[in-house]
Amino acid sequence: MNRHAWLQKHPSPLTSGGEFHWFPEGLAADDRELRAGFVERVRGVEPPAVLWQIERGRVAWGQVFSATAPLDGRRYVGLVLSVVDGDRATGDLIAMLEPPPAAPWQAGLATEAAGRELAVQELAAARREACGDVAGVARALISGGAARVDDPESARLPAWIASLERILPEPGAKPRCGVWSSAAGSGAHDRVAELAAAAWREPASHQGCGWTLLCELAAARGESLDEVGAALDAIDVGVALTAEERALVGPCAVVDVLHAWGRGRLDRSPAADTLAARLADLVALRVLARLADGDDGARRSPRHAGMRWFPTCGVRRC
Repeated sequence: MNRHAWLQKHPSPLTSGGEFHWFPEGLAADDRELRAGFVERVRGVEPPAVLWQIERGRVAWGQVFSATAPLDGRRYVGLVLSVVDGDRATGDLIAMLEPPPAAPWQAGLATEAAGRELAVQELAAARREACGDVAGVARALISGGAARVDDPESARLPAWIASLERILPEPGAKPRCGVWSSAAGSGAHDRVAELAAAAWREPASHQGCGWTLLCELAAARGESLDEVGAALDAIDVGVALTAEERALVGPCAVVDVLHAWGRGRLDRSPAADTLAARLADLVALRVLARLADGDDGARRSPRHAGMRWFPTCGVRRC
């Protein structure tokens, strides 16, 4: 179900005095806390815009609108808040959103409505047509924040946002919050978000495979997407080695470390029994960087002096 609530100065069955009020009244404690948070966030936001909050099992979508109060004739900024709860994937919950018009409540508008179930064709159509800054929206969905969309009031916007959310890992316990508006984004270079955007456009591409690998590495290592994604700019070889191993090989690149290991130079390391797993992780990061650059990720490294087996990721090099 979609639950809707209006923050307005227009009359409603609760009051006709022209004061700001919520309609209907929030009875549940979690609803009161959610509404209070949106009231704080709406200050300074120019309509049209959408304030949103995503957490596990709940999506809240607040449309910011401008209206003129009928009693005092003054312009005010109100909010239409739509909430969907459920034990479903976050992308599915977003797709179920069906917000009412971004305007004050009036007779005939229901405070609850059944969420929509998008057909496969509708989901495919949402993927084909961008409704805003794809990389910017991906970044906002990853870590929260503002992003540009073409039309914050578009009925197609929730389905499009859902198509991007579907390629992301499920959210953790901490809610993600942000704003969709037609204002221009920052335009800052963001390789993780750009990789997500490329994967959204072409899931079967090299970048799509890279995005899948990035998400799997983040889950396996218990790290954030951005922590793993730092390897897209530069792989820190030293992180995979102990202090003794760094002293044995000195400053070098990934291939040089693999050469040294293949020739047995790192066998003297006290942590040699875990070295294969650590180097497998290093190879996976190198493959990730190549996939993100549009390579197939399978280009061979220069030959090693011997043959070794990386058991954790099945990478074999000669």
